[in-house]
Amino acid sequence: MADAKEQVNSGPTSDVEGATSEGGDARPQFHVNDKRFWVARGSEDSDQESQSTAPPSRMPTYIERLEEQLQEKDRLFRAHVADMRGEQDELRRRLARELEQRLELATGNLLADFLPVLDNLDRALQSAEQQPNLDALREGINLVRAQFLNILARHGLQSLDRQGQTFDPRLDEAITTLEVTDPRQHNLVLQEWEKGYTLHDNVLRPAKVAVGKLPAED
Repeated sequence: MADAKEQVNSGPTSDVEGATSEGGDARPQFHVNDKRFWVARGSEDSDQESQSTAPPSRMPTYIERLEEQLQEKDRLFRAHVADMRGEQDELRRRLARELEQRLELATGNLLADFLPVLDNLDRALQSAEQQPNLDALREGINLVRAQFLNILARHGLQSLDRQGQTFDPRLDEAITTLEVTDPRQHNLVLQEWEKGYTLHDNVLRPAKVAVGKLPAED
């Protein structure tokens, strides 16, 4: 009987030891949940802090959308203004080129009209050298002068005939005064030293004249 008990007791002991020896490095797995109130409160506070430090994800507000639209419109407006300035600069350059071309054409036409006058002056000089004749030379010069005046008149230039006219500061430039005794000659143009001219009814050069003046009364 005693032997049988020892055999029964020795069986389980050897099994436990064998299990321990076979899994000598194995440790029981378990998790500790600390329910102390100050520990739980600390973990909640840390969770709230992590949530507060995280960048908020939100939709843009109405004012922010308006600001974005305003910035976009401002960019488009600036681009439009830049384009308009470029077009204006190009238009200004084109108009300047066209004006310069028109002036060159008008100048060329004017000079071309005076070439026959130069030709007639050359002919008059050649004739005077070959046959010295004062009357013929005078007549030739008068013809050339008349031709010259006709060309000037065709281009809108007219001479001012101020002799005997009332002095007008818009048309006359008084060079000197001449004392007169006739009251009718007071403030009249008595002498014309240099003719004046108008171009398309605008004074190109005033006439240089001498004006009559009554003596001052004592």
